[in-house]
Amino acid sequence: MRLKLAWRRRLSCLGLVAALFLCGGPLRAAMPPSVDVAALLTQAQSLRTTDHARFLQLLQQLHQHPERLSTDQQWRLRLLDAWQASFEGDYPKAEPLLRDVAAHARDLDQRSLANGMLLNMLAIQDKYEEAFTLAEQLATTLPNLRDQHTTYVVLSQLSQLMASAGQKEPAVGYAKQMELFGPPGGSLCRPYVYLFGALNAGDDLKPGDPIFRKAIDTCIAAKEPLYAETVQLDLARRQVDAGNSSDALALLKRIAPSVLAQDFKVHVYVLRSTLGYAYWADGNAQQARRWALAALAMDPDGDFEGQSEYTYRVLYELEKQAGNYRAALDYYRHYKNVKLRSVTDTQAIALAYHTVHQQLAIRKLQLDELSKQNRLLELQQALDRKAMETSRLYFALLLLVLASIVYLLVRIKRSQLRFQKLARRDSLTGIFNHQHFVSEAARVLRYAEKSSRNACVVLIDLDHFKRVNDTYGHAAGDAVLIRVAGLCQSHLRSIDVFGRLGGEEFGVVLADCSLQVGWEIVERMREALASLAFDGEVSTEVISASFGLASTEASGYALATLMANADAALYRAKDRGRNCVETYVEFDRPRTAAGKPVVDA
Repeated sequence: MRLKLAWRRRLSCLGLVAALFLCGGPLRAAMPPSVDVAALLTQAQSLRTTDHARFLQLLQQLHQHPERLSTDQQWRLRLLDAWQASFEGDYPKAEPLLRDVAAHARDLDQRSLANGMLLNMLAIQDKYEEAFTLAEQLATTLPNLRDQHTTYVVLSQLSQLMASAGQKEPAVGYAKQMELFGPPGGSLCRPYVYLFGALNAGDDLKPGDPIFRKAIDTCIAAKEPLYAETVQLDLARRQVDAGNSSDALALLKRIAPSVLAQDFKVHVYVLRSTLGYAYWADGNAQQARRWALAALAMDPDGDFEGQSEYTYRVLYELEKQAGNYRAALDYYRHYKNVKLRSVTDTQAIALAYHTVHQQLAIRKLQLDELSKQNRLLELQQALDRKAMETSRLYFALLLLVLASIVYLLVRIKRSQLRFQKLARRDSLTGIFNHQHFVSEAARVLRYAEKSSRNACVVLIDLDHFKRVNDTYGHAAGDAVLIRVAGLCQSHLRSIDVFGRLGGEEFGVVLADCSLQVGWEIVERMREALASLAFDGEVSTEVISASFGLASTEASGYALATLMANADAALYRAKDRGRNCVETYVEFDRPRTAAGKPVVDA
């Protein structure tokens, strides 16, 4: 993990310093004191990072005339006060100011600026749940922001937060959008630095990556020393990691005057810490100790603890080398605690890896260099922690296995249900296939026989359907079959059974239905089919069907008999000229003028 979280914290701190920089318009020369508070506010905003001493004078002057400030100007002044507190690292003072502006300012852009600064401040303090909630709100309000510069600042804050959480893709996206909302003719320094931070979300950039040179050169040309130094300090640390401590020392010595002149506390701390790291890697123990202790002296309250990993590491290595094992162990404890506290939820795997290495390092240090009592105590504590972590890991693994089993069972059950449906349904029309139709028809007839109820079996065959396939193709024929099946289904009840027997032939079982009622249902179905309009090429065709009807009143309840009799009636309908309904009983009984069979009362 190295100093990944430290780099993100440093970029977030820098984001607080620059969050409002563009909101006051282009850079202007310092103005003399004036009662024009609007001009004073604009001038103060433009001088924050270029002439900080003058900015403090203007800020003091603005506070001397609070009665002259409008409500909107008072919110702008609060933002400037929050910026100054953030610059000094006084987050407890800056946070309530920002929350006040975010909650009560009438202007959406001002509220968004305050929320943007607050967002990164929350990230610095590891309040990620609230920070991401706020980020979601900011992302939602982005399209509604009127001011282009405000959009630019909010995008920078969102990019920093995503990078701090290791979310590389959205962080890169926000950073690239910044290029579209920057000031006209402005430098690409800041978009490049935020893009660098986003690309570095995995802390895997090499010192030779082009983004280092691109960001540094652009920021130097734009006279943005804070941003250039942010990248340069990170580059120096990576050069030491890569074994180029001499290059790192040369770079650090070159930028040290500017860093100290800017007096940005985070940068000063990182400069001293990195100098100590570089001198230690270069073999200069005296200078390494001097700069590491100088960094540590800046942080009596632990405000820069997220940046202190290498400081404690260097001091630990120096004390161990000098044989001061108790001091070495104390520094090592600080070093270990800083690393553990810097681990986020997305770094759980890295935490396990580093925990193993820390235990090995502690065990070796105890066995080789420390007294037996201290060695046994530290080893026992490490083993206890590892046992607890292992128990949690086993429990989590058990839950994962159980969840996987439940998931697989659900998937298997769903697949079984889907296959059962496919096995019962015709793949083209969605109605019952031949096999399932026969099964359901037999079930309905058995129930009808037990309950002494009538039922009818109907066979349907489309007239001249081969001509449709031969003339218009099978795709058109399939479309006709789907329409016909849908029409027939609309004339049936939920208790009826409907299926495709093969090709253009369909079967129906009308449950609890007499011959007369069955004939009426089938006749309505025939008339609707004969008048059915089709789209496309088939629109010129008249699609009709022949129907054969058999009833349990004349054929009994045996499905085979009913099917045979209905088939005989169907062939009689074909012989009569098609597009008609024939019943099995009509061979022996008269029909009405409309063709309806007459059944004895």
